[in-house]
Amino acid sequence: MTTTVLVLEDEELLLRGIERHLQRRGHEVIACSTVAEAARVLRSGPMPDAVLVDLGLPDGCGLDALSAVQDAERRPPAIVMTAEASVETALAAVRLQVSDYLLKPFALDALDAALDRILPRTSVGELAAPPSIDPALAAWRARYAPQMLGESKALLSVFSMLQRVTATDCPILIHGETGTGKELVARAVHASSGRGARPFVAVNCAAMPEALMESELFGHSRGAYTGAAEKRVGRFVAANGGTLFLDEIGEMPLALQAKLLRALQEKQVTPLGENRAIDVDVRVVAATHRNLDELVAEGTFREDLLYRLDVIRVELPALRERGSDLPLLVRGLITDINQRRGARVTDVEPAAMQRLMAYSWPGNVRQLQNVLERAVLLRGEGMVGLDDLPARIRDGEAQAGATGDGPFAIPLLPEQGVDLRDAVERFESALIRQALMRTNWNKNRAASILRLNRTTLVEKLKKRGWLHGENSVEQGAYEDDLASGRRMAVG
Repeated sequence: MTTTVLVLEDEELLLRGIERHLQRRGHEVIACSTVAEAARVLRSGPMPDAVLVDLGLPDGCGLDALSAVQDAERRPPAIVMTAEASVETALAAVRLQVSDYLLKPFALDALDAALDRILPRTSVGELAAPPSIDPALAAWRARYAPQMLGESKALLSVFSMLQRVTATDCPILIHGETGTGKELVARAVHASSGRGARPFVAVNCAAMPEALMESELFGHSRGAYTGAAEKRVGRFVAANGGTLFLDEIGEMPLALQAKLLRALQEKQVTPLGENRAIDVDVRVVAATHRNLDELVAEGTFREDLLYRLDVIRVELPALRERGSDLPLLVRGLITDINQRRGARVTDVEPAAMQRLMAYSWPGNVRQLQNVLERAVLLRGEGMVGLDDLPARIRDGEAQAGATGDGPFAIPLLPEQGVDLRDAVERFESALIRQALMRTNWNKNRAASILRLNRTTLVEKLKKRGWLHGENSVEQGAYEDDLASGRRMAVG
């Protein structure tokens, strides 16, 4: 299904760059450089599936073009591009139900992600609900979290919790390792809440200089500090009526935590250099890979702020805890990379898939995506093989930091120590995955290779959430899905 995107941007180089990128992604593009031109298209031509608008244009604000569509129900979803937001434009965006903000300069990947959240779903990334998943839960996931696909018990538990709590308006704290998809969960929370039509504004607390963080969150007036040549609206005001996502909240300076706590309690923010407080209605979703309870004990995170943020906690599983999802993720990511890069890779050879499944993925889905991006670019077409994988994955994880030979190589203890139970669990999971891959997921043969009783192996699979029903693997449903790659996943 071909989708049409109207792009309204007066900078010629940026307009043509976006146009070429979207065309490579398979979209039809209507390029406009003035508000009047875009308004004519929206009034007279077929309605595009999405609109991408710059705010500052020679003949007015880009949002004015959306007003040309009088019937709000026919108005296409819009994404705003801006280098400078203001209170006025933020309020106008809320009124016109803008779906997302892209703060210039932005990466093309961020544009793709924003469009994926609002465009009609195509066959790439669609999920056929497996029989073992509750239909209502499958429908919720397909609508609000289409990029987070998988059937492992650990992931389904996350979806089940989100389905129950996102309709409420209380704060949510997402905890998970780097690369597990915390922002995807935050966006699913936003989309499925009553605030889904209002702005979603993300702030990476770890990437923002401490000196500028207060201004970014709360805004500033002109002349509030050296270099503040123009008035700037803060992220709280930009997210008014919607959701503010505070990523890596554990990295926020202690002094600023007190001001954040006050803003949450009072539902007001005061920009730097001003005395007048601004009322804000924002749902805060925070995320971290740190243990905030430990940070509280160390005195680097406020306990009262933790209580305010940690009303509902969502624990995201690491990729190594979602072993059965990996083939689905691999095939889905390859499909996505093919589209973006113009490659024609069809699948992964069994030996290469075995290595991918045996690896522990400390960087989780993000690391998997980077590895596959490299492999697809190297291969270009056909099937990804062992030679296309990085050495640390191709040669086996056990060879790095180990002494001795074979499967019983002695791992070297890192200087900082190691969680023994976690290391043993990862080692056991890797061997089980390899045995299942080697036997084409035949549990009897896999148990024989591992010198286990079949019932013991089944219990271990259940514990890891690698079975979706008592007989699902025996009946061949799971192997068929792995072979055909029908269930695509892109994150």
